[in-house]
Amino acid sequence: MEYGAWVGLWTFIGMFVFLLLGVPIFICLFAAAFVGSWLIGGPIYTLQQFASAPYHITSSYIFAVVPLFILMSTLAANCGIAQSSYDAARKWLGGLRGGLLIVTVGAAGMFGAACGSSIATSAVFAKMALPELKKYKYDTSLSMGCIAAGGTLDALIPPNVGTIIVCILVDASIGKALVGGIIPGILYALLLIATIQLLGVFKPAAIPKLDIRVSWKEKFSSLVLIFPVIFIVLLIIGGMYFGVFAPTVGGAMGSVGVLLVALFRRTGVKVIAHSFYEAVLINTQLFPLIISGFLFARFMALSGLPKYLLQLVIDAHFPPLIVMLIIIIFYLFIGCVLEFMSMAVITLPIVYPLLLGVGFDPVATIIIIVFLSEIALLTPPIGMSAFVVAGVAGVSPEVVFRGITPFFIVCLVLLGLMVFFPEIVTWLPDLFYGSVSS
Repeated sequence: MEYGAWVGLWTFIGMFVFLLLGVPIFICLFAAAFVGSWLIGGPIYTLQQFASAPYHITSSYIFAVVPLFILMSTLAANCGIAQSSYDAARKWLGGLRGGLLIVTVGAAGMFGAACGSSIATSAVFAKMALPELKKYKYDTSLSMGCIAAGGTLDALIPPNVGTIIVCILVDASIGKALVGGIIPGILYALLLIATIQLLGVFKPAAIPKLDIRVSWKEKFSSLVLIFPVIFIVLLIIGGMYFGVFAPTVGGAMGSVGVLLVALFRRTGVKVIAHSFYEAVLINTQLFPLIISGFLFARFMALSGLPKYLLQLVIDAHFPPLIVMLIIIIFYLFIGCVLEFMSMAVITLPIVYPLLLGVGFDPVATIIIIVFLSEIALLTPPIGMSAFVVAGVAGVSPEVVFRGITPFFIVCLVLLGLMVFFPEIVTWLPDLFYGSVSS
């Protein structure tokens, strides 16, 4: 092993040790990058990098997309979009067996497209849908598992903040990645609905069929309140898909659009102001992590550790699918203790070039990694979405984890489909973009 790769490996291990000791993640990343760069490049190189990089990273035009989509998500979470989505879905789907669970999945998908946060979606629907599910005698454990799983739909349905940040970190096409999540997102929703229907057949007492009759007039009138949100999401994706505007402009349009929806709903000034305040808080917490993640990625490239690991894999003649399987297990393991953004900034400098090196498509790799990170939110013992739902419901997390099990299997099935058939992800972006980046 060359000196640079040796420094990279031991710095990476040391960083994980400090993470386990409870040191904040951005400090671990910053310190690892600083020490490693000093050992390999020397003091002058290191000081030049660390003096200029934070400004050059955050002053990049493309970075404006992050706070804009975060503002869009906080406005969507606070202005009643979730309730409107749930009411509309209930009128259309509530009469099916397991209808209220299907409603929860459908509404979570619509809300997640505007919100972009799995944990926020899980929290909102735990407060809103769980009392209704209990009222109609749905099994509590399955209901909470479905809510937690439904929250992860936003990992695939664009626009998604996580996918955008991952694309920025690895310098990939935001437009192609967002469009690449559409078909897997629809497939994921259909698989969740099919699972609910099957559970209803085998456990009719746990998932009852309700006699909910709604006129067609009521059904179509329920769409009026959610139509603006659907229009905004389609406008953002369509605009980026057809090259009308860049993702940054899409984020601005989305934020303004959701703000107009909030004003149309007569949302109070205090609620709107609180949404802006939340967006500022999230951004101030997120940007130190992104900056330190960029510095860490530069250090990893300097060390040559990713190239060394890739050469090891090539020399060992590991099939690409075995490499992917190892990475999947690794993500599910670290996902027990880290949330999505931390996993992304720590692992992407090594994992992304490794998967590209063994032949995986860049867009498929991004979607798989983002979805893997979201699956980790359901993984015991510290699945964040499960803990959020349990906290809102006032029950033990073990109850939620029991209900998550069938939906977790669905996640693994979809993950397998994307790994073995990456065309599920790449077909739609390739249809328009081809090999051209956006």
